Amino acid sequence: MSSKPTVLFIHGSWHTPKHFERVISHCENAGYTALCPLQPSVGQIPPIGLLEDAQCIRSELSRLIDEDGKEVIVVAHSYGGVVATQALDKNFAIKERQEEGKHGGILNLVYMCAFILPLGLSLEAALGGSLPPFIPEDGLCIMLDPEGRFYQDLPEEEQKKWTSELIKCPAIAQQTPITQTAYLWHPVTYLFCENDQALPYEMQQMMVQNARETGVQFETESCAAGHSPYLSNPEKVIEVIRKISLNGVDIQA
Repeated sequence: MSSKPTVLFIHGSWHTPKHFERVISHCENAGYTALCPLQPSVGQIPPIGLLEDAQCIRSELSRLIDEDGKEVIVVAHSYGGVVATQALDKNFAIKERQEEGKHGGILNLVYMCAFILPLGLSLEAALGGSLPPFIPEDGLCIMLDPEGRFYQDLPEEEQKKWTSELIKCPAIAQQTPITQTAYLWHPVTYLFCENDQALPYEMQQMMVQNARETGVQFETESCAAGHSPYLSNPEKVIEVIRKISLNGVDIQA
């Protein structure tokens, strides 16, 4: 590859691009252009939700790939995995684009302790038909005890800081079924976070195994981080990005 790919982070529920500034800085120090768009559902009331979030990411990818011819590594976190699965259209696939003589495309979709849903299911349905009891719902929802569930492997001051940046999101985003499955069209990697207190390691493994049983080929990486490796272990995130970048399009073989 003549230049390094662009890294597009997709944040999870209640989070914003502020939470990703640290890992973006690490990316830039390593020579990668990186960005994290604010999803439109953050802080908004229904009916804004998953479909609007997916369209936001789709529009960003269209700008990067169709307009600028960039090769892109997408790194999706938590609920961001649902957004990515809905948003990363087949026409962004790098192999097909190369065969058509087009530049750019998605090199890899990285699920970073993120949800992988089967076609037709919502996040709520995948969790058994209701949101967990620690996520109160009144049209808008927020995680209870985020210090312990999201940031337990960070210093206490940082736990408080990042918790203060969380914003309520519409529950409808968790209740909307996906209508397409991007992991069928793009090379995929899963970054397991073994000490995740929000999306347990066992559930991460189960989702990957379920996807593999449908024929999806996953590369996997592991780290000892909690639910927010982009804050507690950005070096590991960069390591995964670097590995994908060095392999380039050969990762699709």
